[in-house]
Amino acid sequence: MNTRLANLILTVIITIALGLILTISYSYAPNRILKLLGGEVPHGLIQLATYFFFFYGMLEVLRFNRYVENQNKGLSLGLLPEKEQFVLSADEVNDIKLKMVEMEKNNPYLIIDMIKKACTKFRSNKSVSESLDIVSAQTDINLRNTDSEQNLVKYFAWACQSIGLVGTVLGIGASLSAANQISSQEGIDYVTGLLGVSFDSTLLALVLSIILMYAYSLVSEKIDKLHSDNQNYVIENLINRIYSK
Repeated sequence: MNTRLANLILTVIITIALGLILTISYSYAPNRILKLLGGEVPHGLIQLATYFFFFYGMLEVLRFNRYVENQNKGLSLGLLPEKEQFVLSADEVNDIKLKMVEMEKNNPYLIIDMIKKACTKFRSNKSVSESLDIVSAQTDINLRNTDSEQNLVKYFAWACQSIGLVGTVLGIGASLSAANQISSQEGIDYVTGLLGVSFDSTLLALVLSIILMYAYSLVSEKIDKLHSDNQNYVIENLINRIYSK
């Protein structure tokens, strides 16, 4: 099953389960905290929508984190010679390329693909500088690919805040429509309750979006470091070691 589809299904299950827990808890012991978290139906539906985007975003962040951890394993495979003053001849570069082609079948690491392309470029024209250009270009491509996939997380963080604002607008609109009831104490309590609900949704949405963006920034930093480490590894242990007559 596609990982994103699995995350979507898991998010739906978590959101529904949390909604049921909050609703049941609020019905037995109503309090301000549970109301803030969305335990009061139907006003809590706004919070549930916020939870959906938050949990989906966090699962995507965890997916990227697993991706980085898996890709980092490629750097520990000893793909290139790392001894000081070790020099690679053209034939040895070709041997490395053939080795990468074979390894790539069972090890889909970015570092293997980068080494293979750098070796292929050197074999075609014996130019170290152009091989270096390939490494830099491939690093940029890998960065753009991961950045485009991460856009969904940024959208979820934006969606959390937007849904919170929608809840505020709906709450204020409902309180204004009930303004004719403020002649009695019960009416005042009802209107102020609606206002409280409207601002609850925004508060919760802002807190969740801050948590999501913080988690995203951490994993984004790991992804940038992954690509930088891959590039440095290939430059130091392949490009800088090639002896070209």
